[in-house]
Formats: sequence, C-alpha cells, structure tokens
Amino acid sequence: MNPLRATATVFAGIDFERGRVFDTRDADEAQHLCGRVFSPHRLRLLGHERPLHARMDHLPIGPLSLGRLSWQAPVAVDPGSLEDYYLLCLPTRGQIEYRHGAGTHQASAGRMAIVGGSQRFHFTAGADYEQITVRVDRASVDAAWTALVGEAPTAPICFRSELSMDSPTWRALEPVLRLIAESARGELGDASLRHLNARLQDMLLTTLLLNQPHSHLRDRPLRDRAAPASLKRAKAHMLEHLDEPLTLTAVAQAVGVPARTLQSAFQAADSMGPMQWLRARRLHAVREALLCADEDMRRVTDAALRFGFTHLGEFSQQYRRAFGETPSQTLARKG
Repeated sequence: MNPLRATATVFAGIDFERGRVFDTRDADEAQHLCGRVFSPHRLRLLGHERPLHARMDHLPIGPLSLGRLSWQAPVAVDPGSLEDYYLLCLPTRGQIEYRHGAGTHQASAGRMAIVGGSQRFHFTAGADYEQITVRVDRASVDAAWTALVGEAPTAPICFRSELSMDSPTWRALEPVLRLIAESARGELGDASLRHLNARLQDMLLTTLLLNQPHSHLRDRPLRDRAAPASLKRAKAHMLEHLDEPLTLTAVAQAVGVPARTLQSAFQAADSMGPMQWLRARRLHAVREALLCADEDMRRVTDAALRFGFTHLGEFSQQYRRAFGETPSQTLARKG
C-alpha cells in the first residue's frame, strides 16, 4: 500500500478538530500553546514567502494522547530535548529534516520518527508539512521495560529514531495504531473503552520495545523459565480480576515476574500466551453469565463488554468456535 494512503487509512474518520488547541497566525501564540501540551521550545519562521497559519489538535486517549500539527509555512522548531516523554511522529504530508542525538534524519510519508529519551532534538519543516503524533510518558516506557525484563533501565531508553512503513516494526505496530484510532474516533461506549484504553499503552510499548531497535534491547539476557508457583499466582490473579481491565504488564508486575518470562512459561505449560489464556477464561465467564442471566446481565452485549470483549463481531466468532453455538443461542436456553 502507498505509505501516505496507509497512514490516512489508519487514522481515517477521526474528528481531530474536537481537540483543537489553536488555529492561529501568531507565532508566539502557537509556540506558547504547543509548549503547554508538549514542552517549551523555540519556533522560528524560515523566510517570508509563506505566512504562518498554525493548527494543533490534541486528543487524550487513556494514558496516551493523539495529536495533529501543521504550520503551513517553513519553520524551525527546537525543544532542546524531550526529557519526560516520547513522540511517535507520523507525517501525513510534506517532509521534515531533524536531528536526534548524533544523527540527522528525514521523515515523510512512509518514514516515521520516534524521538525522546532525553536526546537532543530539533527540526526544520517545509510549508506543506503535517504530522500526526502519539505521545507516551517516559515513566511508562521505563515501567514497560522493567515489566518485560524484571529490571529497571539504568539510563533513558533511546530508540532508533527512523521507522519505515516497510519494516517488521511497522507491521507489528499498525494493528495497535488502528486500535488507538478506533478509540479516538469515539465510536465505542464507556464499557468498551474501560478495557481497551487500559490495553492500548501496554500494547504500543511492548510492540516498540520488542521490535524497534533501542539502547537496552541487548543489555541482559531474558530469563525464559518461571517457577510453577509464579505461573499459578499469575493465573489466580487473572481469575480474580476477570471483569477488570488487565494487561500483560500489569499481571507481570502483580506477580513479580518479567513479562517475557511469564509469556514463555504460559507457552510451555498451556501452548498459548497469558492474554490468550485470559481470553479463554473470559469466554467461559461470559457463557456462565449468559446461562445464569441475572438481573444485571440480560443482553449478550452486556456480558461481552463486562469481560473485555470490545469487538463484538470477533467475540461472536470466538464464542462459536469455543462452544459450538452463538451467544444468543446460549442466552435463549438459559436456566
């Protein structure tokens, strides 16, 4: 697929303007308001051929945020370094040239950038440049890495900043970005978002940390075996919280076992990952709820959403494969 079309497809249908931060021709206003969302920076207009007309939108999505930004004039932007957060920058048109750490790179449709990790960062953008950004806090990145390997990073995690749409990382990342976009479109109810938003950051960070090269990827070997007691504690924890938002990172932290170790242990014991195991248990919980059909559980949708199945079409297919009947057929013969 054409890289520009791929980006447009992922983020199609989002009403970015409902998160409008500014629409201004005043460079000082654009610099000030953008700095309040991201970090203080210097904004400089390059030349006088095109007047500045800056726009910025910002949509919080659980612990993440999705943004859209353009200047409609050639500019130089210098935030110094991003100390407390990372940005995944996805150009939708035009091009920037940026310096991140010791390297100089370009980003355009099909060539994204990951910046942050306290590295020196500044860029120049052409008049037609526009980008969509996903922001995540540095503390969350550190926590995700700690959960994966069982040890906190001793220095900021520095990703390779270049990420192309023909890379394995993009193929792993695209489904996660589609879920982020689905949440941003506002099509899901509160019950769905309760589970989905809890997973989005975990999925995004795990995908990046395991697929995109970074400074800590080979720091230490990951343990592949967990004690049976740890596996038992992980299953007990998930069963106790079946109807609550759960992520692999949260389960690993709860039982004190690195997420990669927990993943390997479930594969060895059950031939599936921990989240697959959890989904199977939740399918059984939905079935039990439908068969009981108490006063709080009269519809299939209610039962599915309660146990974290936000995509009802996929849920119905999984349910039928597991039990040989549809959820509606189970509900019809309750009692």
